[in-house]
Amino acid sequence: MTGPFESSPEPSGGLGSRLLGRKNRGAAARDIEALLAGSPKLTEVTAGRIAAIATEHGVEMSRLQSQCRELYGRYLEFCLVDHALSEAEVTDLGHLRTILELPDAVASEVHAEVACAVYGAAVEEVLSDHRLDPEEEEFLQRIRDGLDLDEGTATRAMEEGRRKARQRYLSTVVSSDDILVASQEIKLEIEGSSEESIEGAVADALREAATVLPGLKRVVVSSLEADITQGTVTRWHVKLKAVLDKR
Repeated sequence: MTGPFESSPEPSGGLGSRLLGRKNRGAAARDIEALLAGSPKLTEVTAGRIAAIATEHGVEMSRLQSQCRELYGRYLEFCLVDHALSEAEVTDLGHLRTILELPDAVASEVHAEVACAVYGAAVEEVLSDHRLDPEEEEFLQRIRDGLDLDEGTATRAMEEGRRKARQRYLSTVVSSDDILVASQEIKLEIEGSSEESIEGAVADALREAATVLPGLKRVVVSSLEADITQGTVTRWHVKLKAVLDKR
């Protein structure tokens, strides 16, 4: 079948895999995955065949819950690439849960973890420019609905996405000498350019900074350059310096 499963998964190997029966559990999990990968349809795989593989390796299905949980999670991630579950995918997931003998509580836990990860990735993508326009908000709402995320989980994912976006931005503008200063201040170096004017170049530099760092109140123009063509300025370039309180 087309999916996240491999027909010949790599063994983990090593001393650790031989402790406490891990070697047998690992081999059983690999064979189960190979069976899933080789079946044209997931619904054609029976619980009996899965159980038989476990028996062949001298392992009870209850001892394979961790491995089966991982297989279920991978298939759920595969289904949620488009941020929604079709009726066929819901059917496949229900069947997979049954043949892997995953308790409902475990399956629900996996759903919550994967849904949060999928939504979090979508939030990070949307916030790559540090803005959230109406179309992007509608996009995220569709994902929340498709994943059946509660408001609290969605809010936490949004806050985490904003934090990561801010950290990414700061990593590009923090002055190199800041790491040498053990103080409560962050020194920033921000660049911008404009074909129109110096003011336009400053505005370009501040456009992203003002969104990510609302506490930014004052900057100093530390460098001003211009591209010249036949005696005429074709583009202004500025570098701004600013200081933020870390606290």
